[in-house]
Amino acid sequence: MRWIYLNGELVQQETATVSALDRGLLYGYGVFETMRSYDGRVFRLEQHYQRLCRGAERVGLEVPFSLADLVAAAKGVLQRNDLEDARVRLTLTAGAEGAAGSVILLAREVKEYPRQLYRRGMSALVISTRRNETSPLSGVKSLNYLDNLLAREDARRQGADEAILLNTRGLVAEGSASNVFLVLDGRLVTPNLSSGCLAGITRQAVLELATAAGVEAVETEVELSAFAVASEAFLTGSVMEVMPLTRLDNGPVGSGRPGPVTGRLHRLYQEMVARETSAAPAT
Repeated sequence: MRWIYLNGELVQQETATVSALDRGLLYGYGVFETMRSYDGRVFRLEQHYQRLCRGAERVGLEVPFSLADLVAAAKGVLQRNDLEDARVRLTLTAGAEGAAGSVILLAREVKEYPRQLYRRGMSALVISTRRNETSPLSGVKSLNYLDNLLAREDARRQGADEAILLNTRGLVAEGSASNVFLVLDGRLVTPNLSSGCLAGITRQAVLELATAAGVEAVETEVELSAFAVASEAFLTGSVMEVMPLTRLDNGPVGSGRPGPVTGRLHRLYQEMVARETSAAPAT
């Protein structure tokens, strides 16, 4: 039996309901966060909360819970479901017109990406779906997520692991479920936020790690042609962590194998996770 947190209470999944008039259901009006817990502690929970608050403010929603409330809710959900390593999803809906929205927190056992995928790297296709960097939803993890889902399904139908989205100017924005990094002339390069990408929590952690390790990290506009001259590339996300990207549009990226910068940053990221979660109070 799976339990979820719904509006301040832990309830069985089968009995959890929201209004049929909730604007989150009718219009995709709401925001969400996908997080990762390790040994019962959510990595960078505060940063996820802050990003949710920024997204909610952008779309005109109030966040009806504090960081302390979220910590307690995450602890309750993980403990009640007897989970330590989990994928944790937080959803805030707009609610029915004139009514309060819903706060939903659920946790599922994390499905790790196959080890061989880290050894060979992911493949990706550039999909025709464009990220509109001028939209008020640009950079917001909103419930209007169908562009991402359709792009990923399109890529998978064609045999790729991930979809790469360009923005309306033809610049690289992000993956359907990831941020994008390239290694160019020894520098680490990633699309800047004005390109329309999400301000990923893992993305920020990797930028911090690169700087601390003496690797020049640059947030800038990235042309699609940069992949042809990159020595390596990788994708980041809360669940995938740091994933090598070795093929794009059926051609190799760099040598076509995971590169040393990618491997180093993944190791540093895992060390950061262990360090930060061990120091954090148990959720």
